[in-house]
Amino acid sequence: MNNDLQKSIQKVMSKKDQIPASDIVDRENEQALPEQASFSENDRMDSQKKRDKPLKVFGWLCIALFVLALIFDPVSSVNTSDAAKNALVDKISTSLPAGTVLLANDENIGQQDYTIVHNYAQKDTKIWVWDYAAEDGDYVQVLVNGAPVGDPFMIKHKPVEITVPAVGDVQIKGIRDGGGGITYAVRYDLNGTTYFNSAPEGEFNTYTLIKE
Repeated sequence: MNNDLQKSIQKVMSKKDQIPASDIVDRENEQALPEQASFSENDRMDSQKKRDKPLKVFGWLCIALFVLALIFDPVSSVNTSDAAKNALVDKISTSLPAGTVLLANDENIGQQDYTIVHNYAQKDTKIWVWDYAAEDGDYVQVLVNGAPVGDPFMIKHKPVEITVPAVGDVQIKGIRDGGGGITYAVRYDLNGTTYFNSAPEGEFNTYTLIKE
């Protein structure tokens, strides 16, 4: 091998040895970048899935609660016993508890006033007022001797408890008809009796309480 060729080879090898180590490391990092990027993307997706999991569980829980609400709709609790059937005919019951639902839909069974004679010992008594048919947005107001006792309220299947005098006139006034007529029930603690009634808008039923 001649001297000129040897010198050329040595010159090339010398330049290779002079390549900075940092350049070699940078090139290795550049080759590793695609793999690292892929790894980071997988981590991001896994993290997103972990964050989304509670939301999915919550969504399924909401759907389950909605289905249960449909299954256990208050309308499905309509009382179909003989006592309930008799109450629809007589419009009075001494055995059915407050909150009893007789009908799934409103039906006008007529309106009526009552005189209640009792021997209740206390000065005041409790009444419970509720909607015995469909909860459709009916509003009523309770009055004692013509004076309002509180504001008008929406009647629902859950009874509203009100304290009234044991002697005097108690009126249940129809305020707003949600549809199908204002149907309500009122139970008096002083005689353990429930009255199923109706009150058109602007009209009222009077319960005259007389102590023996």
